[in-house]
Amino acid sequence: MKPVRLTSLLIGMLLIACSRTEDVPSSDTTPDLRPALSESLTFHASFDNGPDAEFGSGDLKLYSIKKESDGISAGIGDLTLDTAGAKFKGALVFTKENSHVVLYKAENNIAYSPQAFRGTFSFWMSTDPEEIPGQYCDPIQITDKDYSNAAIWIDITKNDSPPDLRMGVFGDQPVWDVKNRKGEGEEFFWRLHKVAEPPLGKGKWTHVAITWDGVNDSKQGRAKLYLNGEYKGSSSVIREPFTWDVTKTNIRLGTGDFVGLFDDIAAFNRALSAEEIRFLYELKQGVADLNKE
Repeated sequence: MKPVRLTSLLIGMLLIACSRTEDVPSSDTTPDLRPALSESLTFHASFDNGPDAEFGSGDLKLYSIKKESDGISAGIGDLTLDTAGAKFKGALVFTKENSHVVLYKAENNIAYSPQAFRGTFSFWMSTDPEEIPGQYCDPIQITDKDYSNAAIWIDITKNDSPPDLRMGVFGDQPVWDVKNRKGEGEEFFWRLHKVAEPPLGKGKWTHVAITWDGVNDSKQGRAKLYLNGEYKGSSSVIREPFTWDVTKTNIRLGTGDFVGLFDDIAAFNRALSAEEIRFLYELKQGVADLNKE
């Protein structure tokens, strides 16, 4: 289980990181960035026409996991798709009664490279943290192992009031965590970026985008977090290698009893700029406006 308690020193360090900002041009002067975004798109699941993704070079099926010991099954299990409450035309719904993990396979859908790994992951979610039954949950978790080992994730923690949203981007755990303490060590918290009082709540839709660059080809890699088109800070430097067996890597949705809705999940093969993230956030029909499908 991932820890959620931070020391006052670590909180201070994270708040300093959160204070960093990026200039985003006004939408009135932003050019049409659709061709560049369309060219960089590697995966898209809108939930408009069912649970399977519409675009990608890998397996487009959505799979469900009721219990880890049972393995995966094609389809959404007892989850549902909703149109009335969707951000766009359709959304995937997790409730307290039927909350469990679903996943897409990352192979050929996320542009992983052991030499130079860069990319962007974007999605919309609607959730009221007060309805999440546990102390934390991971709406998104991308890894072939676990949360602390070559992983990209967003979690919501209820250790503070109101709850926090955190971004975790970790390289190979044996390299950064030589004492093998995983989530119990300071090295774990140094790699997180926390947003206090994120724009979450019942009936709200929040756009989340994570970008990463400089991973595996330098010792200065970083991940950046954007909420509703606004830059919210970055991870610490990712110096360690980031190694996946892509045949085992999954894009997991709803880990840790997430309750809420997902819409318009997309991956890109490069770190989008702040201007592009803002443009993506403002698309009237979401990624479908890129006309890639």
